[in-house]
Amino acid sequence: MENRYAMEIKQVREIIDLSIGEITRPPGLPAFMRGMMNLRQQMVTVIDLRSLYGMAPLEDSSKSKILVVDRGDECYGLLVDAVENIMTINDNRRFSAPKMMRNPSAQGDPRAEMEEVIDIEGEGDAHQTLSVFNCDSLLARLAKELPALAA
Repeated sequence: MENRYAMEIKQVREIIDLSIGEITRPPGLPAFMRGMMNLRQQMVTVIDLRSLYGMAPLEDSSKSKILVVDRGDECYGLLVDAVENIMTINDNRRFSAPKMMRNPSAQGDPRAEMEEVIDIEGEGDAHQTLSVFNCDSLLARLAKELPALAA
């Protein structure tokens, strides 16, 4: 079963196709950093979330997207498998993630960046509970681990 995650759209400046620009990989970058790309005269550091969390690479990356996020003067691109849907979720469908699911100390685990879940109503397979990914938490953690990322 594949894992699906949600992210608040207010955390994202734009969503682009992986194929939109050439990603340059300077030597010496950690494996999870795909490289950098020039997006309309702004350099974007591209972070491969699959690699960061120790997941196997995708066989078919044709649906892969880059979620572009701004933090201060820096711009980051979070490489994800796909963007399935953009929807409005009422606050009454958001819940604090159960403590057993959260693992803030596990640096190779996506649960380190997830404090909430959302419940999407639907019948049968259409009903979903998604973990909400907090990119601010991820970028703050990476800035501590890699001082060069600090804004």
